[in-house]
Amino acid sequence: MLGCEGKVSPSLSDINTQDIPSQESWNTQVVFSDSGITHAVLHAGHVRIYDKTQQTLLDSGVKVDFFSSIGAHTSVLTSQRAQVDDRTEDMTAEGNVVVVSDSGTNVYTEKLYWDNKRRKVHSDQFVRVVSPTEIIQGVGFEADQNLSNYTIYKTSGEKK
Repeated sequence: MLGCEGKVSPSLSDINTQDIPSQESWNTQVVFSDSGITHAVLHAGHVRIYDKTQQTLLDSGVKVDFFSSIGAHTSVLTSQRAQVDDRTEDMTAEGNVVVVSDSGTNVYTEKLYWDNKRRKVHSDQFVRVVSPTEIIQGVGFEADQNLSNYTIYKTSGEKK
């Protein structure tokens, strides 16, 4: 006698659709520009876009090149991963975050926030800033995107 084998299919009701990205890509480059002027170029190994929550998650290595209002390169940010609020275009970078300005100032931290409207970076974590003239560290930090003007809170450091 040949029997019918009952096949069980997974229930689709158990899947949370907010956990599924609406778009996903690998080895991605995105150029942010306005009126022909490049403001930033984003590179990421893995990108997941969630339309429902209006968030983009980046991982597998993140690199963002920042440009001035006239299109001149100012700095580059690298991190292991990042999250972008698609409504505001604010970004949170995490994991071995390094910002290198074209003027020679470097910032090292584990978590850094990019405020798109103000065009500034800030952190509430431990930061280390190495410039051509000094090494300063502390908890809490704020700077313009080219790192020419910065404030470090709860500081300690040394002159070179």
